[in-house]
Amino acid sequence: MLYTVVLLAVAAARQHFGQGTLYAVAAVSGLTDVDAITLSTSRLIRSGMLASDTGWRIILVGALANLGFKAGIVLAVSGARLFRWVIPYFGAALAAGVLLLLFWGAQVTG
Repeated sequence: MLYTVVLLAVAAARQHFGQGTLYAVAAVSGLTDVDAITLSTSRLIRSGMLASDTGWRIILVGALANLGFKAGIVLAVSGARLFRWVIPYFGAALAAGVLLLLFWGAQVTG
């Protein structure tokens, strides 16, 4: 069901507001599930409605949002003790993802 909702949100956002809003949809849907945004974005790429260079960025934004949400869950559920153990790993993954988005964006526009 979540896949269907995300698929409809992605299609509606792309049609009515342009490709830029797909990043917002990816961030929101990625909070709880990365599979739905991955599958819906892959379907758009396969059908030729979305370029693959945009698609991987949308999927990465969803994955980063999911990782950030999971870090928040660790803090809320287990407290600071476990959070201190996992934050270096989560932080490294988040930083790498953000740097990849920034670096690739600079390469494309530069």
